[in-house]
Amino acid sequence: MSKRIVAKRAKRVTRVNRAVPAGIDTPQKIWLAGLGAVAVAQREGGKALETLIGEGKRMQSRTSRIARDVQRQASVAVSARVKPVRARLHAVRRDVEASLERGVGQVLSFAGVPSKADVDALVVRIDKLSRQLRSAR
Repeated sequence: MSKRIVAKRAKRVTRVNRAVPAGIDTPQKIWLAGLGAVAVAQREGGKALETLIGEGKRMQSRTSRIARDVQRQASVAVSARVKPVRARLHAVRRDVEASLERGVGQVLSFAGVPSKADVDALVVRIDKLSRQLRSAR
C-alpha cells in the first residue's frame, strides 16, 4: 500500500512505501503484536536458554583446548631459547669458581699455608713411614 505525498514547492506527487505492513493500522493491533512477541519469547525462552548453554559449553571446551595448545607451544619455545643461555651460565660459573680457587690458592701459598694437595701428600707419607716403623719392630 502506498501513501500519496504532495510536495508544496515542486507540486509533484511522490509515492512512498509505508514501513508498517498493511492491516496494522490501529494501536490496538500493534499492542497485541507486542504481547504476542512477549508470549512467544517466554514460551521459547527455555529452549533458547538451553541452546545457549550448550553452545557456551562447546565454546569453553574449544577455547580451553586452544589455550592448552598455545601454552604447550610457548613452553617449548621458551625452553628452546633458555637452554643455551642456561648452559652458558653454568660454563661461566665453573670458570669463575676455578679462577677463585686459583687466586685463593696463590694467596694461601704466599702466606705459607699448605694446600689440600700438600696435606694429602703428607698423610700418604706419614702412612708409609708408620708401616715401615711397624715392620721394623
